[in-house]
Amino acid sequence: MLNGDKTSVTPFRSKFDAVARDLLPGYFALVMATGIVSIALHIYNFLVFSDFLFYFNVLAFAGLWVISGYRIVFHSDRYLSDIRDHARGPGFFTVIAGTNTLASDFLIVGHNEPIAFILWILGFALWAIFQYGVFTALMLSDHKPTLDKAINGTWLVAVVSTQSLSVVAAQLTVYHSWMFLISIIMYFIGWFTYIMIMSLVNYRLLFFELKAESITGPYWINMGATAITTLAGALILLAAKTPAIISQFPINESIMPFIVGATFLIWAYGSWWIPWLLIIGIWKHTIGKVSPWRYDAQFWGAVFPMGMYTVSTYMFVRATNLGQLLIIPNFFIYFAIAGWIYEFVEFLYAMISGILKPDKNGLKKRDFIEQ
Repeated sequence: MLNGDKTSVTPFRSKFDAVARDLLPGYFALVMATGIVSIALHIYNFLVFSDFLFYFNVLAFAGLWVISGYRIVFHSDRYLSDIRDHARGPGFFTVIAGTNTLASDFLIVGHNEPIAFILWILGFALWAIFQYGVFTALMLSDHKPTLDKAINGTWLVAVVSTQSLSVVAAQLTVYHSWMFLISIIMYFIGWFTYIMIMSLVNYRLLFFELKAESITGPYWINMGATAITTLAGALILLAAKTPAIISQFPINESIMPFIVGATFLIWAYGSWWIPWLLIIGIWKHTIGKVSPWRYDAQFWGAVFPMGMYTVSTYMFVRATNLGQLLIIPNFFIYFAIAGWIYEFVEFLYAMISGILKPDKNGLKKRDFIEQ
């Protein structure tokens, strides 16, 4: 019996250790994608599916924190190495965005304001730690790669993480009016960060060789970062119409027209990216011959923008009464659902095949852990 127990426990520990050691820093994109699709489903009254994703997301969030905690304790060298890595370091911003997306999920789907507020506080603390920690580590690094090896769509999660704080702050304004000003501040920080980082991403795409395998899910964040900025702007506009905000913030009347214009501008630019992302995806899987049937953990970074574009456009219509745009989220919701189901099925298959048919290292590293 004792020997039997030992044999059964050791492989599990070995697999868990392998997953924790090589965990993709951007894996919290799973929480981001699941959370926003859950909210989109709730808006469109797919309540059973929405609730399922909400509860799954809570489990995924807790599980990723357990694995991350283990990694920090037992593989701190790998963890710190990732923070100093120009290509992988920005993936840590998904921890912030994932925390705040779950906060929104708790508020809208779970109807639990206290937990949403606690998660926002946690998200703000993580934002301060990772935004300043990662950027400082990258700036002070002695070994800096060329732009084509350093910059990718993951860098734009810096924008998403900032705007996620703005989004939740605007949503919580009805309970804590002081959060309205924080929401506006984070909105403009995120907006300006997008301009800076997107310039580098465009430069990399236009003037360096683009290989099929380098076109990963996070490039969808070219659009996703604009979508969450649109959502933040829309929620600020809606919050600004409430009596409490009108009476407490005299700046409200003068700044709102500017936010309308800035939000519409970034929504339009983000929409421009969608055809290119579809074209480059087709090119990757046809001419580039990259199989679409192999699990890529980074594709969660593509599912999130699909869901976010749906929700942000819907809320922007509500904030501005531009009903002509409503046809877009009414269609895009199905695109987001299909994207989530596709990635979830691939995830399950990779996980089950990794457990049932492990290689000598325990798990199929390329399939399950990282690109």
